[in-house]
Amino acid sequence: MIKVLLVDDHKIVRDGIRARLDSDMRFLILDEASDGQEALDKLESSRIDIVIMDINMDGMDGITATEKISTDFPHIKVLALTMLSENQHIKQMLKAGAAGYLLKNCEEEELKNAIVTIHEGGTYYSPEVTKVIMNSLANTKVKPTRTTLQIPLTSREKEVLHLILKEYSNKEIAEELFISVRTVDAHKRNLLEKTHSKNIAGLVLFAINNQVFDDL
Repeated sequence: MIKVLLVDDHKIVRDGIRARLDSDMRFLILDEASDGQEALDKLESSRIDIVIMDINMDGMDGITATEKISTDFPHIKVLALTMLSENQHIKQMLKAGAAGYLLKNCEEEELKNAIVTIHEGGTYYSPEVTKVIMNSLANTKVKPTRTTLQIPLTSREKEVLHLILKEYSNKEIAEELFISVRTVDAHKRNLLEKTHSKNIAGLVLFAINNQVFDDL
Protein backbone atom coordinates (compact mmCIF):
# COMPACT_ATOMS: atom_id res chain seq x y z
CA MET A 1 0.00 0.00 0.00
CA ILE A 2 1.37 3.41 -1.03
CA LYS A 3 1.21 5.95 1.80
CA VAL A 4 0.41 9.47 0.61
CA LEU A 5 0.60 12.99 2.05
CA LEU A 6 -1.62 15.60 0.34
CA VAL A 7 -0.26 19.15 0.31
CA ASP A 8 -2.54 21.93 -0.98
CA ASP A 9 -3.76 25.16 0.58
CA HIS A 10 -7.35 24.56 -0.57
CA LYS A 11 -9.26 21.97 1.47
CA ILE A 12 -11.74 21.44 -1.37
CA VAL A 13 -8.84 20.33 -3.58
CA ARG A 14 -7.50 17.97 -0.93
CA ASP A 15 -10.99 16.54 -0.48
CA GLY A 16 -11.23 15.99 -4.23
CA ILE A 17 -7.92 14.14 -4.40
CA ARG A 18 -8.86 12.06 -1.37
CA ALA A 19 -12.15 11.12 -3.01
CA ARG A 20 -10.24 9.86 -6.05
CA LEU A 21 -7.83 7.72 -4.06
CA ASP A 22 -9.71 6.53 -0.97
CA SER A 23 -11.67 3.85 -2.83
CA ASP A 24 -8.51 2.28 -4.27
CA MET A 25 -6.85 -0.26 -1.95
CA ARG A 26 -3.41 0.53 -3.42
CA PHE A 27 -3.36 3.93 -1.72
CA LEU A 28 -3.61 5.20 1.84
CA ILE A 29 -3.93 8.95 2.52
CA LEU A 30 -2.01 9.17 5.79
CA ASP A 31 -2.22 12.91 6.26
CA GLU A 32 -2.82 16.35 4.75
CA ALA A 33 -1.03 19.71 4.93
CA SER A 34 -1.97 23.21 3.79
CA ASP A 35 1.56 24.45 2.99
CA GLY A 36 5.15 23.29 2.60
CA GLN A 37 6.25 23.87 6.18
CA GLU A 38 3.32 21.92 7.59
CA ALA A 39 4.17 19.10 5.20
CA LEU A 40 7.79 19.02 6.38
CA ASP A 41 6.67 18.96 10.00
CA LYS A 42 4.40 16.00 9.33
CA LEU A 43 7.09 14.08 7.45
CA GLU A 44 9.15 14.04 10.63
CA SER A 45 6.72 11.62 12.26
CA SER A 46 4.97 9.89 9.34
CA ARG A 47 6.08 7.01 7.15
CA ILE A 48 5.11 8.63 3.85
CA ASP A 49 6.02 7.21 0.43
CA ILE A 50 4.64 9.89 -1.89
CA VAL A 51 3.91 13.59 -1.39
CA ILE A 52 1.35 15.10 -3.76
CA MET A 53 2.45 18.74 -3.83
CA ASP A 54 0.81 21.93 -5.05
CA ILE A 55 3.15 24.78 -6.05
CA ASN A 56 1.50 28.10 -5.21
CA MET A 57 0.50 28.08 -1.54
CA ASP A 58 0.28 30.56 1.30
CA GLY A 59 3.28 30.04 3.53
CA MET A 60 6.07 27.85 2.16
CA ASP A 61 5.55 27.14 -1.55
CA GLY A 62 5.81 23.75 -3.19
CA ILE A 63 9.15 24.37 -4.89
CA THR A 64 10.91 25.25 -1.63
CA ALA A 65 9.24 22.34 0.16
CA THR A 66 10.27 19.89 -2.59
CA GLU A 67 13.90 21.04 -2.36
CA LYS A 68 13.87 20.42 1.40
CA ILE A 69 12.20 17.02 1.01
CA SER A 70 14.81 15.99 -1.57
CA THR A 71 17.56 16.93 0.88
CA ASP A 72 16.10 15.84 4.21
CA PHE A 73 13.91 12.90 3.09
CA PRO A 74 15.53 11.55 -0.10
CA HIS A 75 13.54 8.30 0.12
CA ILE A 76 10.25 10.20 -0.23
CA LYS A 77 9.05 10.98 -3.78
CA VAL A 78 7.24 14.19 -4.74
CA LEU A 79 4.51 14.42 -7.37
CA ALA A 80 3.62 17.99 -8.38
CA LEU A 81 -0.11 18.45 -8.91
CA THR A 82 -0.86 22.00 -9.98
CA MET A 83 -2.71 24.29 -12.37
CA LEU A 84 0.62 25.82 -13.47
CA SER A 85 1.81 24.60 -16.87
CA GLU A 86 4.43 27.26 -17.62
CA ASN A 87 7.94 26.10 -18.46
CA GLN A 88 9.43 28.12 -15.60
CA HIS A 89 7.43 26.32 -12.91
CA ILE A 90 8.00 22.90 -14.47
CA LYS A 91 11.77 23.43 -14.63
CA GLN A 92 11.88 24.72 -11.05
CA MET A 93 9.96 21.74 -9.69
CA LEU A 94 12.07 19.20 -11.60
CA LYS A 95 15.25 20.95 -10.49
CA ALA A 96 13.95 20.85 -6.91
CA GLY A 97 13.67 17.08 -7.20
CA ALA A 98 10.06 16.31 -8.13
CA ALA A 99 9.72 12.88 -9.75
CA GLY A 100 6.51 13.79 -11.55
CA TYR A 101 4.40 16.71 -12.71
CA LEU A 102 0.65 16.60 -13.35
CA LEU A 103 -1.97 19.23 -14.03
CA LYS A 104 -5.06 19.33 -11.84
CA ASN A 105 -7.34 18.68 -14.80
CA CYS A 106 -5.87 15.19 -15.21
CA GLU A 107 -8.07 12.11 -15.23
CA GLU A 108 -8.32 9.95 -12.11
CA GLU A 109 -6.56 7.03 -13.79
CA GLU A 110 -3.63 9.20 -14.83
CA LEU A 111 -3.18 10.41 -11.26
CA LYS A 112 -3.13 6.83 -10.01
CA ASN A 113 -0.72 5.73 -12.74
CA ALA A 114 1.61 8.60 -11.87
CA ILE A 115 1.67 7.68 -8.18
CA VAL A 116 2.38 4.01 -8.90
CA THR A 117 5.07 4.81 -11.49
CA ILE A 118 6.89 7.18 -9.16
CA HIS A 119 6.62 4.77 -6.23
CA GLU A 120 8.27 2.09 -8.38
CA GLY A 121 11.22 4.37 -9.10
CA GLY A 122 10.14 5.93 -12.39
CA THR A 123 9.16 9.44 -13.42
CA TYR A 124 5.82 10.67 -14.73
CA TYR A 125 4.97 13.83 -16.63
CA SER A 126 1.58 14.52 -18.18
CA PRO A 127 1.51 14.83 -22.00
CA GLU A 128 1.02 18.59 -21.69
CA VAL A 129 4.04 18.91 -19.42
CA THR A 130 6.19 16.68 -21.65
CA LYS A 131 5.31 18.89 -24.63
CA VAL A 132 6.37 22.02 -22.73
CA ILE A 133 9.67 20.40 -21.72
CA MET A 134 10.47 19.21 -25.23
CA ASN A 135 9.58 22.58 -26.78
CA SER A 136 11.83 24.29 -24.26
CA LEU A 137 14.72 21.96 -25.05
CA ALA A 138 14.19 22.43 -28.78
CA ASN A 139 14.42 26.20 -28.36
CA THR A 140 17.45 26.09 -26.10
CA LYS A 141 20.71 25.41 -27.87
CA VAL A 142 23.03 23.88 -25.32
CA LYS A 143 26.47 22.90 -26.56
CA PRO A 144 27.90 19.72 -25.02
CA THR A 145 30.96 20.49 -22.91
CA ARG A 146 34.20 18.58 -23.27
CA THR A 147 33.84 17.38 -19.67
CA THR A 148 30.40 15.84 -20.13
CA LEU A 149 31.29 14.30 -23.49
CA GLN A 150 34.23 12.49 -21.93
CA ILE A 151 32.15 10.89 -19.19
CA PRO A 152 32.50 7.13 -19.73
CA LEU A 153 29.19 5.30 -19.55
CA THR A 154 29.18 1.53 -19.77
CA SER A 155 26.92 -0.16 -22.31
CA ARG A 156 24.65 -1.33 -19.50
CA GLU A 157 24.44 2.18 -18.03
CA LYS A 158 23.44 3.48 -21.46
CA GLU A 159 20.73 0.81 -21.68
CA VAL A 160 19.38 1.82 -18.28
CA LEU A 161 19.55 5.52 -19.18
CA HIS A 162 17.69 4.93 -22.44
CA LEU A 163 14.86 3.18 -20.59
CA ILE A 164 14.76 5.97 -18.00
CA LEU A 165 14.18 8.41 -20.85
CA LYS A 166 11.28 6.24 -21.98
CA GLU A 167 9.81 6.65 -18.46
CA TYR A 168 10.23 2.97 -17.51
CA SER A 169 9.92 2.24 -13.79
CA ASN A 170 12.71 0.42 -11.93
CA LYS A 171 10.67 -2.77 -12.10
CA GLU A 172 10.09 -2.42 -15.85
CA ILE A 173 13.78 -1.72 -16.47
CA ALA A 174 14.71 -4.81 -14.47
CA GLU A 175 12.30 -6.97 -16.49
CA GLU A 176 13.44 -5.52 -19.82
CA LEU A 177 17.15 -6.07 -19.10
CA PHE A 178 16.75 -9.31 -17.08
CA ILE A 179 18.43 -7.84 -14.01
CA SER A 180 17.29 -7.23 -10.44
CA VAL A 181 15.66 -4.02 -9.21
CA ARG A 182 18.59 -3.63 -6.82
CA THR A 183 20.97 -3.68 -9.80
CA VAL A 184 18.85 -1.05 -11.54
CA ASP A 185 19.14 1.14 -8.43
CA ALA A 186 22.93 0.71 -8.49
CA HIS A 187 23.13 1.74 -12.15
CA LYS A 188 20.96 4.79 -11.46
CA ARG A 189 23.24 5.86 -8.60
CA ASN A 190 26.28 5.47 -10.86
CA LEU A 191 24.61 7.50 -13.61
CA LEU A 192 23.72 10.31 -11.20
CA GLU A 193 27.27 10.39 -9.86
CA LYS A 194 28.99 10.26 -13.25
CA THR A 195 26.81 12.94 -14.82
CA HIS A 196 26.75 15.12 -11.69
CA SER A 197 22.95 15.07 -11.81
CA LYS A 198 20.81 15.61 -8.72
CA ASN A 199 17.80 13.69 -9.97
CA ILE A 200 16.21 11.88 -12.93
CA ALA A 201 15.37 15.19 -14.61
CA GLY A 202 19.08 15.97 -14.63
CA LEU A 203 19.81 12.65 -16.35
CA VAL A 204 17.23 13.43 -19.02
CA LEU A 205 18.78 16.83 -19.69
CA PHE A 206 22.28 15.30 -19.77
CA ALA A 207 21.25 12.71 -22.36
CA ILE A 208 19.49 15.26 -24.57
CA ASN A 209 22.11 17.99 -24.34
CA ASN A 210 24.92 15.56 -25.12
CA GLN A 211 23.03 13.64 -27.82
CA VAL A 212 23.76 10.34 -26.12
CA PHE A 213 21.14 8.60 -28.25
CA ASP A 214 20.24 9.06 -31.90
CA ASP A 215 16.48 9.12 -31.20
CA LEU A 216 16.61 12.16 -28.90
